[in-house]
Amino acid sequence: MSKVIYAEPDMNKKVKFDRGEMEERIVDIFVSADTLKECETSTKREETADTAPNNGPGDQHSEPDSPGKRPFLVVAVCLGLLCVPLAWIIGLSVYYNRAIKDSEDERYTLFQSFSFYKTNASAERDQLQTKYNNLTEERDQLQTKCNNLTEERDQLQTRYNNLTEERDQLQTKYNNLTEERDQLQTRYNNLTEERDQLQTKYNNLTEDRDQLQTTYNNLTEERDQLQTRYNNLTTEKDRLQNLFCEKTCSDGWKKCECSCYFISTEKNTWEESRQDCLERGTDLVIINSREEQMLRVSRCLCQLRPVPS
Repeated sequence: MSKVIYAEPDMNKKVKFDRGEMEERIVDIFVSADTLKECETSTKREETADTAPNNGPGDQHSEPDSPGKRPFLVVAVCLGLLCVPLAWIIGLSVYYNRAIKDSEDERYTLFQSFSFYKTNASAERDQLQTKYNNLTEERDQLQTKCNNLTEERDQLQTRYNNLTEERDQLQTKYNNLTEERDQLQTRYNNLTEERDQLQTKYNNLTEDRDQLQTTYNNLTEERDQLQTRYNNLTTEKDRLQNLFCEKTCSDGWKKCECSCYFISTEKNTWEESRQDCLERGTDLVIINSREEQMLRVSRCLCQLRPVPS
């Protein structure tokens, strides 16, 4: 029975139920070992009570049961104990039968609804499929038009880019030419200005040259006159010097112009040489300028230097 109760219904089969028909169920009842033990225990208690002796005058006596009555009591008690689970099983079977019938009715209703929905869904699906095919075809046509327009747009964009590039190149060339023209104009203006400045400088330099040439001629004439006067003065000075420098020098001393010089052959320090000159009543030669060394002292010392033998 449990297999029939818990069996899963087949939703694919169409079944027609008749609520008037009843299905007969056969229920097997099994007596457990505990129930039999309880029956045996009660039987033994009854036998013990029947065979117990009467100990006093006040004891109550019952009629002894007949030997054929005891098995019926045991069977009645066992049947009474077994009625409770039997009644529970029967009620449960009736409940599950009703539940199964309700579920089968609900399944049949759902199956009819599903069949109706399936029919309507198929029709709607076919309509939607048709609409989808139409939309797909329209989409393909629109996609083709879009591709054509995109291609035309790309071609126009390419032409536009080429024209823009050519315009930019021409604009660049124009700007370069304009810049070169401005540079040349600037250079021309600068050269013109420099030419004017150079012309002015040339005129000034020519004028300065003429003035310098005149000044140079005047200075040359004055130089010649001064040179003549210098020569005359030099001759006069030599003559006068010869007249005033007639004094003589001591032995070992050499005369140069109007002075006497002593050239020592010993190597001494400056302090020792100065002390030697002071002891002789003279002093070391003092050269105050390079001109004096070149014009007078060097020449005189070269003349006074002793000749090696």
